[in-house]
Amino acid sequence: MKALSCLIAVSFSFATIQISGQNEKTKKFEISIVTGLSIPIGSYGKKDPGYSAIYIDKEVLQSIRGFDKGKSGFAKTGFDYNFEINYKLTSALKLLLRTGTFSNSVETTGMSEFLTHIYGDREIKVEENDYRYIYITPGISYCYSVDNFDFGADISMGYSMTNYPYYKFVLLFTLTDPPIIVAHDGPQPDLSAFMIGSSLTANYNVFKQFKIGFVLSYRSTNFSYDLSPRSIPGGSTSFDFSDILKVRVLNTEFKISYNF
Repeated sequence: MKALSCLIAVSFSFATIQISGQNEKTKKFEISIVTGLSIPIGSYGKKDPGYSAIYIDKEVLQSIRGFDKGKSGFAKTGFDYNFEINYKLTSALKLLLRTGTFSNSVETTGMSEFLTHIYGDREIKVEENDYRYIYITPGISYCYSVDNFDFGADISMGYSMTNYPYYKFVLLFTLTDPPIIVAHDGPQPDLSAFMIGSSLTANYNVFKQFKIGFVLSYRSTNFSYDLSPRSIPGGSTSFDFSDILKVRVLNTEFKISYNF
C-alpha cells in the first residue's frame, strides 16, 4: 500500500527532528528491524462457519449471505515486519515509534465445505483475499540490563489500516459461465482504526552498538464495515448488514538493532 511508504517517511522524520534538537553528548538512539510470525488469537483465529453464518431467514438454511467475522475471523498464521526507533530518556525509560505491516491469509476450505453441505452437497467455493494491515504506533518502553543482556517491555498505540475484507461465494453447481456468485455489491474502501500493542523483548549485545534479540508482541484493533451481499448477476435483493473484524495477534519475532 502507498500509505506504508508514507508511514516510514514519518518515522524517519521523527528521528531527524529528535536528533537535531539534542546536544551531541545526550544522543542515545536505537533503530531496529523486526520480523516474525503473526499468530491470530481469540475470535480472529476462530474457524467455525456454523457459529458465524448469517442467514436472511434462520428458518431457511439455504439463505446464508455471509459470515460474522466478529465471531470467526478465519485468519491463519502470517508474517509481521516492522521498523522501530527508540530514544532513551533515562537509563530505563525510552520513547519509541513503531511502523510496520502484517498479513494473515484466510481459511476458506471450512466455509466452502459448510456451504456445500448446507446446499445439499451442491459445490460452493468461498474465495477471499488475505487480510493486510499497516500501522504506526508511538509508545514508551522500560528496560534494564544484566551483563550483555537487555530486557524490556513496552506499550504503544496509534493508527492502523486494512484492505476491505471482501469475499464471495462461487456457486459452482450453477450452469452459467462464469458461475453465479454471492458477494458484496458496493464500495470496498480501505478501513482504518485505533490500534494498541505491547511487547516483551530480550536482547543480546553482540558489539557495543549492535544487538540481536527475541520479541513477543501483541496487537489489537477492531475494523467496522458494511456489506450488501447479493447474487451476481442480479436475481436477489440485497441483504445489508454491518460487521466487525476483531484483529488480535500474538507475534514471535527476531530483532536486529543498532545504537548511536
